[in-house]
Amino acid sequence: MATEITIRHVKLSVALQNAARKKADKLSEDYPSIENIRVVFDQEGAKYAVSLAVQGGQADATASARDADATAALNAVFDKAGAQLRRASKKRQETRK
Repeated sequence: MATEITIRHVKLSVALQNAARKKADKLSEDYPSIENIRVVFDQEGAKYAVSLAVQGGQADATASARDADATAALNAVFDKAGAQLRRASKKRQETRK
């Protein structure tokens, strides 16, 4: 699994980048079919924008979040993507029945 972190127009701490990698690793543990995770940090005015793209065999999700706090935006975007992946997994399980 490859994790790509892109930072545009903003300076981020190493701790926040490591938090993004840790969340990406946790997501890939929960969904082993994930092949690539791309996290993009950007700043739009006074708010941080975080975009997430998850690609895999049966697991695809995209999410974005904006917040004045970069950590809150990061948490929100991973929560959204996790919810998408859970719904997709549940739909696959229901069709198998």
